[in-house]
Amino acid sequence: MQDEDGYFNPDRLSEQEVRAAVAIANVPALLMVVYQTTGDPKWLEEPYRPTRGKGLGDHDSGGLAPTLQDEIRENAVAAILSLQAGHAPAIPSPSPEDTVRMMTVCMGEPVGDEYGPMLSQELARRVAPDAPEIALEPVQPPPGFNVVLIGTGVAGIAAAQQLEDMGVDYVILEKQPESGGNWFQNTYPGAGVDTPSHLYSFSFAKNDWNTHFELRNDLQLYFTRTMKALGGHERVRYGTEVLSADYDETTKRWNVAVRNGAGEEEVLNASVVISAVGVLNRPKLPNVAGMETFSGIQFHSSDWPEGLELEDKRVAVVGTGASSMQITPAIADRVEQLTVFQRSPQWVAPFEKFRTPIPLELRRLMQSCPEYHSWYWIRLFWQFGDKVIESLRVDPAWEHPERAVNARNDAHREYFTRYITAQLGDRTDLLDKVLPDYPPFGKRILLDNGWFAALRKDNVELVNDGVDRVTPTGLVSSAGVEFDADVIIWATGFEAARFVSSLDVRGIGGLSLRQAWNDDDPRAYLGVSVPDFPNFFMLGGPNSFPGSGSFMFFMEVQMRYIRGLLTEMFKNDITAIDATAEANDRYNELVDTTHDKTVWTHRGMSTYYRNRHGRVVFVMPFLNVEYWQMTERPDLENYTKR
Repeated sequence: MQDEDGYFNPDRLSEQEVRAAVAIANVPALLMVVYQTTGDPKWLEEPYRPTRGKGLGDHDSGGLAPTLQDEIRENAVAAILSLQAGHAPAIPSPSPEDTVRMMTVCMGEPVGDEYGPMLSQELARRVAPDAPEIALEPVQPPPGFNVVLIGTGVAGIAAAQQLEDMGVDYVILEKQPESGGNWFQNTYPGAGVDTPSHLYSFSFAKNDWNTHFELRNDLQLYFTRTMKALGGHERVRYGTEVLSADYDETTKRWNVAVRNGAGEEEVLNASVVISAVGVLNRPKLPNVAGMETFSGIQFHSSDWPEGLELEDKRVAVVGTGASSMQITPAIADRVEQLTVFQRSPQWVAPFEKFRTPIPLELRRLMQSCPEYHSWYWIRLFWQFGDKVIESLRVDPAWEHPERAVNARNDAHREYFTRYITAQLGDRTDLLDKVLPDYPPFGKRILLDNGWFAALRKDNVELVNDGVDRVTPTGLVSSAGVEFDADVIIWATGFEAARFVSSLDVRGIGGLSLRQAWNDDDPRAYLGVSVPDFPNFFMLGGPNSFPGSGSFMFFMEVQMRYIRGLLTEMFKNDITAIDATAEANDRYNELVDTTHDKTVWTHRGMSTYYRNRHGRVVFVMPFLNVEYWQMTERPDLENYTKR
């Protein structure tokens, strides 16, 4: 059955429905359900062990012979029916040791012991949210304690969930009229995730996704529904822009100046400020001569005009990053002529399940069998996470550092090159334009949602030059060639190095965050706290975006860490804390030295991950498990107590 929004409400499935779902489900995930339900160790041995998958696909067959797949599926039906009947699984919550052993079998490759604690907790969090091994310490805030939370995007929702559970007094300030952050702001054609939908989900808000890689409207609906379900929606002051936040050293509290939609200003007082403002929300427009002279329509991709008509128009898209790669295929068939300006090409991976609907049978299985859902999530988490990151680290003995950083990275280059060449077909004239000369993953890897098919169209031209100037009737490339246009779309990205740039934050002694960071050189301990800014915490701060993996997971990890800090403050009667200068310097030195050994510092390309000085400030250089270990406990010894 479905609710008013068309989402499936889990209910007990019939045997026929279970069989229909299991027949098309992921075999390695089913295998783990069978083992967890029965406890029979034979399921982790040959001949049932899946092979290692290639690329980023689901590897649904596990590489097993059809007869073995059938045997696993038949036993999975029995296991799922047993679980639905209320029978407890033989292994209700796998231990860290069990989890490592199961993961090694499930993924068809070795998984280190260090992953056991993290992955066993994530399994429990998705199957049994009340399991004792993931229970957080009860919180008793002191009288008068309150929090101002800024932003209702992914990070803001993760924060609201914990604040609700903690029972603290808080208010959320959001400049937009709805929750969702970037997903509310970006409405351009083709907008969607390049992370699998089930991975791009909160652990506390399972969703009935319609497609494997969801588009913008359903993502926005998910965030709105989640905020309402948490109770956080009632805490939000929408249409309220934060102007500044000033720390009062006498009261040890923050004064937060805000302005509502009517232009009225007021000052809110808070014990703690949590910034969840994000960073990919400040459009970066190039300083191109003559932009003001253009007689047609021009706009940044994040500011798509409502009701824009592109039929029979000559359209220019400037940029070939993630936004352009989604916009171009979405509008190519609607316009008369499409000209795409590219400064440097991108590595593009196959997008096997682009806009592929998830069969209703599988949607029902995901919703009604948390064991299957959790193992499917864990597989995605590994496939898109640390499995990828290992190929991004520099091997100093590698003989071809100009084209790759290690042998596995070079294998990715060969794989992607074969794929790109095949997609171009007889358009070999495009090969030199679209094939990068820097190592794979040096820039954010993009997924092919019809990009190469669009470039092959007769009305699409890829210009391998920058834009020199804009004229009243179009653009002139850096090679001096003029192109006519009725519409210019500036898909030129965001001010990714200027964290928390939408408000003026001032800490001890009136020091501004912009001064402390020299504008675009942000440094924060664990990406969370900055010395001399007591009780100012960040989610999605500098160097806290995953190099590969689930952004949702990291925001939940960071917010649980902040909760731990607050709990220790309450227990020890501490009013305010901020990271020590020593801890901050030590951590950022580790960030920089680790980044020196990653592909993101390779000299062969430019990337928004780096600031104007070439320092990587956007992504973290660590494995998922390494950052999880750093934030597993509230380390007050690295903080100044105020």
